[in-house]
Amino acid sequence: MENKIKLSVIVPCYNEEHNLILFFKRLITTLKKLSINYKIYFIDDGSKDNTWNIIKNIYLDNKDIIGVKFSKNFGHQFALSAGFQLANSEYVLILDADLQDPPELLEDMYIKITKENLNVVYAKRKKSSENFFKKYSSKFFYKIFNFLSDVKIPEDTSDFRIIDKKILKEIKNISEKDPFYRALIPWMGFKSGMVEFERSNRERGESGWSYSKMFNFTISAIVNFSNIPIRLSFFLSIIMAFIFLMTSFYALYSYITGDVVKGWTSIFLIICFFNIIVFFLIGVISEYIGKIHREVKNYPNFIIDEKIG
Repeated sequence: MENKIKLSVIVPCYNEEHNLILFFKRLITTLKKLSINYKIYFIDDGSKDNTWNIIKNIYLDNKDIIGVKFSKNFGHQFALSAGFQLANSEYVLILDADLQDPPELLEDMYIKITKENLNVVYAKRKKSSENFFKKYSSKFFYKIFNFLSDVKIPEDTSDFRIIDKKILKEIKNISEKDPFYRALIPWMGFKSGMVEFERSNRERGESGWSYSKMFNFTISAIVNFSNIPIRLSFFLSIIMAFIFLMTSFYALYSYITGDVVKGWTSIFLIICFFNIIVFFLIGVISEYIGKIHREVKNYPNFIIDEKIG
């Protein structure tokens, strides 16, 4: 029966008790319009509220639901990883449960990917009602990422997209310890299309994306898909070495001519300046060493505490 599933819907959830029931009703209404076999994968990413109990109650009324509960909060991308590993269908939709991305858009996305023979269809925001900081920090992130990386992420998109079984197969073959699917999918280079929509405010509850999570997400994405920071370290090292050599010649010339600047201030400033550069280089290199460290430990990306369906 699983091989006959036309569409899988992966729904990462974190503290979504206020949105989940309404989200499910809207999603089911859209799926019924399409008249296709489906499976919905609710991935509870360590919620601290009543999210998991609501998922279990939904399952009692609809056996096309599969629920997965993580032992703790592992993160949004790992929730997607769990869904990808479980899914086995012609198409897969990625959709959050906070209702900012409308479930009704699935109809347009599904029609586009099937009629135009595409491998992925992105949902692109043509208008967003998010607060000033999140809206423009998101734009800044995409600009910086696309500038630094050879992989180009479509701007004003998120993980909200539909993919076909060809991309799903490749995703399952990737053993990335710190996955960033917004870039991994474009990196594959398959045929893509866009569907535009207006993104609304979160109706209830609080976003699971804290500023610290957004910062870590940004750093991880850039380090994963760009070698420019490490190359920047190399070039800065050369430039700093050249400057240090020139200042050394100047200091030697001043000593020979007797024109020596008295006082320790200038020496102190020079030492501080070069120490700052050295620590900057160490910081950049440590990010990459940290990535290697996480890879070689070979910990599982997530731990499943409970599963239904």
